[in-house]
Amino acid sequence: MKEGNVRLIGFMLATSLLVLSACSKNGGEASQSPSASSTPAASQASQPAESETASTDGKYDPPITLTTVRTTEPTVKFPDGDSYDNNAWTRAYEEEYGIKVKTLWAVDGSQWEQKINLTVASGEIPDFFKVNATMFKQLAEAGMIADLTEVYANATDRVKKLLTEENPTAIEAATIDGKLMALPLSNSNREGSSMVYVRTDWLKALNLPEPKTMDDLFKISEAFSTQDPDKNGKADTYGFAVDKDFELLKGYFNSFHAYPTLMIKDKDGNLTSGVIQPEMKNALAKLQEMFKAKQIDPEFGAKDITKVFEMVANGKIGILYFPFYGPLYPLQSGKDKDPKMEWQAFPLLSVDSDPAKPQVPVSVENFWVVKKGVEHPEAVLKMLDFWVKTFYENKSDDIYHKFNAAEDGNQVWNFSNIAGFKAFKNVEESLRIIDALDTKDTSNLGPEDKGVYDKILKFQSGDLTNWGWNLIFSKGGSMSVSNYYRTNDLYQIDEFTTSPLESQIQKGPALTKLQAETFTKIILGSLPVDAFDNFTKQWSDLGGNEILADVNKWYKSKS
Repeated sequence: MKEGNVRLIGFMLATSLLVLSACSKNGGEASQSPSASSTPAASQASQPAESETASTDGKYDPPITLTTVRTTEPTVKFPDGDSYDNNAWTRAYEEEYGIKVKTLWAVDGSQWEQKINLTVASGEIPDFFKVNATMFKQLAEAGMIADLTEVYANATDRVKKLLTEENPTAIEAATIDGKLMALPLSNSNREGSSMVYVRTDWLKALNLPEPKTMDDLFKISEAFSTQDPDKNGKADTYGFAVDKDFELLKGYFNSFHAYPTLMIKDKDGNLTSGVIQPEMKNALAKLQEMFKAKQIDPEFGAKDITKVFEMVANGKIGILYFPFYGPLYPLQSGKDKDPKMEWQAFPLLSVDSDPAKPQVPVSVENFWVVKKGVEHPEAVLKMLDFWVKTFYENKSDDIYHKFNAAEDGNQVWNFSNIAGFKAFKNVEESLRIIDALDTKDTSNLGPEDKGVYDKILKFQSGDLTNWGWNLIFSKGGSMSVSNYYRTNDLYQIDEFTTSPLESQIQKGPALTKLQAETFTKIILGSLPVDAFDNFTKQWSDLGGNEILADVNKWYKSKS
């Protein structure tokens, strides 16, 4: 499974985590926010802040119409009579702002790229829509999208915070030649940083302490692989989870202060690739050692992340690097099969005295663009402001069920025509839930919070189907690890913050293939560890040097 697919899993779980299955006693859960005095009327979900300007207040009279395109939501059902052009969100846009939204087409996500490319090639693009970084750059160079500089200057404070909280340079990523040509759509990448999960029932079975250092973790891996932790009399368990694309090893590499896929600063202040640094060689050397010691599945080179998750769920692996949502997927599947299975999340451990920092990729991968010549580009900001008020700042159960998740669990929020995501939504929610669990005072919980709170209470009463929710949101859970990273600012941020350069688009696939082949052979032992040195030379000669030259030209131009 490639990085985009892994990130998609994370996006789906992280943004709809609580909407998917944390149903409250009122039939669902909602988003987070402002005052408990919110009324069931959509127009009163949250009153505009005093700092809001006239450009984002008020209603168009007569109404205006904006066109868009989107992906379908096959797992979500329209209420009777509703459609993409007529649903709770589109009706609210018209009632609140006098904005009618017409969807020109909607296709399955697998067909999106082809369909949007054909649309752009035709020259007839919709009034606003979402694009990836490459398409954004092409549209801007073709002069097809609007300059949003003045529009953004008049955006509400809540919208500006939404767009920049995860990445202060997000606006920079959407700026070309000094003009803001799109609204950046940031992912919650810091909140979703990798951590290490360890099977604590195996620790107890082998009388091992919880890990405090990487040396501890290596000893645990050896024990999990050689001391029959599941007591079945077979040598069929492994320490570390490893997939063929090395997605599950990013946190492991970070423990060595190695950062594959990132651009980082070198000792001279220039940007270089994390994948060619000597720290990567050290991490690979240890992996080769563990593979020879049979601590890694010998068939890892043929298994994508989904196959590895099956091994985890089947009780064959005891150490997993993954983000905070791991307890829901894949760990809950293992708990369902084996009620005695227990896991605990720990912050990344370091190979030395310097703290380990999880790598954080570029948070801006997609952009909202507006067609050049649209009469009211500010209308898109109005709709985005409504999203924040309704999805994040609401505490009313009625509004929640109308716009976020209906009482039957239907994810109505998917019908919104524009959205953005808070940097630490789930961390903040976990802190409120932990406080409520400690004090038994639920007055500060919104509908969504209450849904998770109730699930944890059910787990505490013996319902193991809610084990994963407890492991995420309770004190000491995975969200507590995410909060530890946030509190201590333990992140290695990608220094390259703009859309892909032409050399990256052209040379990147070959370099990625070279990397995967070389790293696999080194771990398997078919190449010596010193083959890494030749890899760095090949990487440079096959386009790496060209990429680094372009990246540093960009880097110096922005300072």
